[in-house]
Amino acid sequence: MSAKSVDYANIAFDLIDEFDRSFRPEQVVGCMSTALGRFGFSSFLVVDVPEITSNARPVFLLNGWPPAWAEHYQGHNYYKDDPVAARCRRSVDPFEWSEATYDAEKCPRAAEVMDAGRQFGLHDGFVVPIDRHTGTMSGVTMAGDRPDFEPRAKRAMHLIGLYAHAKAMSLIGREDISRPASDLTEGEREVLTWTAVGKSSWEISVILNMSEAGVVWRLKQAMSKLGANNKTQAVVNAIVAKQISI
Repeated sequence: MSAKSVDYANIAFDLIDEFDRSFRPEQVVGCMSTALGRFGFSSFLVVDVPEITSNARPVFLLNGWPPAWAEHYQGHNYYKDDPVAARCRRSVDPFEWSEATYDAEKCPRAAEVMDAGRQFGLHDGFVVPIDRHTGTMSGVTMAGDRPDFEPRAKRAMHLIGLYAHAKAMSLIGREDISRPASDLTEGEREVLTWTAVGKSSWEISVILNMSEAGVVWRLKQAMSKLGANNKTQAVVNAIVAKQISI
């Protein structure tokens, strides 16, 4: 399928609408799996990624992994040697699995983890790290045979990952986001809404007939109120908090 023929933003926003109509984990897993299939992913996982201790294990919040792989991963205690999990613990920016580098000679178990995943059809993947502002990290990892890493696709996957985590947290009663410390101004909601549909700060400045610096300032104000590390997370947090709608 040609990248130009795929409306990535609509896939993401349609999925958000599906999430809002889903009230059971299996419903969320089902609609997430269907949507990510459009990007070439066959599996996904929403997971807490604790720091390494003697008994550290990931906590699966929403499990869209192949059951045999989840059992194999846990049974072999791969978490402490998983290079993808290691990068997720120290990153705030989304990344491809190929960017989770390691030295196979010094860390043979890291190579074993990645090789084992490929045997279950998890050849490549994409991770959205999530800083929960509680001293812990979570992440959404997606994997498949030949996923689509076109830049617009990755922006949509970032949005999907953040919203999927927020939905997972609400389902298990651990919501991190309710409402911002203070309501967003109308101007902040405007720039976030245009950001959500993929407009750049310059494009928003033209649409709203204001300076680009003014757009950037409003985005920073909204990010601060919403406890977001970046503008994509600010968009998701604003949607979850019912401050904007798409």
